[in-house]
Amino acid sequence: MENNDLHDFFAIAGTLNHQLSHIHQRIITHDPMIARLSFALYDAEHDELKTYAGSTLNGLELAHYSCVLNDLPSLRQCIESGEVRYINDLPHELNSTHPHNRWLIAQGFQSSLALPVYHAQTFIGFIFLNSCEKNAFNPEKYTTLKPFIDIIRFVVSSEYDLVHSLITAATEINEKSVEHWQESRAHKERISRFARVIALEVASIYQLDDELIEHISQFSKCHDIGKLSVPSQLLNKPSALGHDERVLLNQHVEKGIEIINQIIDKIGSPEHPSVSILKEIVAYHHEFLDGSGYPYGLTEESIPISARIIAVANIFDALTNHRPYKQAWSIPFALLELEKMVNAGKLDKHCVNALRYHQDYIKRVIEAYPEVDPQDR
Repeated sequence: MENNDLHDFFAIAGTLNHQLSHIHQRIITHDPMIARLSFALYDAEHDELKTYAGSTLNGLELAHYSCVLNDLPSLRQCIESGEVRYINDLPHELNSTHPHNRWLIAQGFQSSLALPVYHAQTFIGFIFLNSCEKNAFNPEKYTTLKPFIDIIRFVVSSEYDLVHSLITAATEINEKSVEHWQESRAHKERISRFARVIALEVASIYQLDDELIEHISQFSKCHDIGKLSVPSQLLNKPSALGHDERVLLNQHVEKGIEIINQIIDKIGSPEHPSVSILKEIVAYHHEFLDGSGYPYGLTEESIPISARIIAVANIFDALTNHRPYKQAWSIPFALLELEKMVNAGKLDKHCVNALRYHQDYIKRVIEAYPEVDPQDR
């Protein structure tokens, strides 16, 4: 299928978690032994498999977990061969030192089928089927289940294609402006990592699953795409902005919404939850809980958690990195400033606390993606 066909096919099907749950219900009418479906996403940068989406009959699902793929030789072999891996006695065949394997055994799963998934010939993760019965999977069973597995593979690839089409289109637009891209590249990487650590920390408070956390982290890189409409000399001005300049800068949010809508129209206007997350981040990342933000003056619960997360990450990054008009603040001083904004009713306290709990990690992120000191340019 063409890209637009993929996007249109599940235009209103919901999240991948929702789709896997629906497929699971269809499977068990044919094979009640299938107790779990899941998809684990591959993070090539860290060579990790990450929990992403799934459906389990008993309602329990492993979440917010990752493991290094190099530590899983049988799955690594699957990627190289493209073949299915069968395990039919999990307690005896799996290495129980891995938290994921211990979880599987604790849930009573006895058998596993693992299938590598590729998108445009690039490995993107694994589909897993589990059963509470031993010897539940073999080549004959795979043939029987293949129509369902093909649907699972399709919906996984469809969502992956949609998310990465959006990110790729936004990146290509950014790269057309060399000055803007060079100025914002490290910023995007830091924001993405700050957003992920915040989202993971507040996941239990705001009921964020791994699929949503991944989307927030990925789409955070697009939050300031509207700044392409702002002259680079204004963004790099070494002194305070005048009133008219501030108005022009603040208009970047509306410009960002226009750009994102153009991207969405270009790929077929899919009505998918991930698209809504992207729109929320671009439109609302400068809103404050007390209504003093812009451009809409939203308050409290009317501001989505995705935008609250990016607001905190964005302000923290601005404080802790060099800008033409100021030197970087230390992490403790930046956190104190954020806490003042919490007390003033502007920022989500749970999101700010998340950064405070992970100061060593955010220090490593800042060191890995440094901002050039304007005095050194």
